Amino acid sequence: MCNKKKTVITGLMVIVMCLGACGHKQKENPYGPLVEKLGDEEAYAFLDMDYKNYVMVTSDGVYDTGAEKQAAVYCTVYYYGKDEFFELGTIMSDGTAYPISFSRDGIFAASGHSIEKYAVSKSGNELYLKKAVYIEYDENGNERYTSVTDGEEAKSNEEEYQKITEEYGKSQVIHFSYGADGCVNEIEF
Repeated sequence: MCNKKKTVITGLMVIVMCLGACGHKQKENPYGPLVEKLGDEEAYAFLDMDYKNYVMVTSDGVYDTGAEKQAAVYCTVYYYGKDEFFELGTIMSDGTAYPISFSRDGIFAASGHSIEKYAVSKSGNELYLKKAVYIEYDENGNERYTSVTDGEEAKSNEEEYQKITEEYGKSQVIHFSYGADGCVNEIEF
């Protein structure tokens, strides 16, 4: 009788573990070799975004924001595609008031006068500026807005700046980790 209970409990545990794995994008971690090469001061995170695989970001400049775990103002972005991972580039914000964050379709960086949203190209081997709005001031203090959408620069306005500011505000700060615990970042809302 005791063996039957153990068998049933073991079977249930296996089923629960298998069901828990359902829906994950990657069965194995293709970034393993990259994670193994990280230095002692480098933290990383996997971002669950609208791509086939996780986006991996690393930073050696993480800080505790008080409300979040470990955030960063800059990170290097990697993506696994075509059976290899690509180092796509570095994203940088302008200080701890503007932590790097992400949404389903982009990674954000900001400053007091700009917000940038980056995305991974369809080929998976390039990072590009998907959307950005910048504010410049002339010698009289007059504002001038410029936007960039998919590489095309244009005049912009305060309304467009407020729109991307709201999008950045709704994005999720990336939580960096020094180990496997807590390294996957999923959108919580």
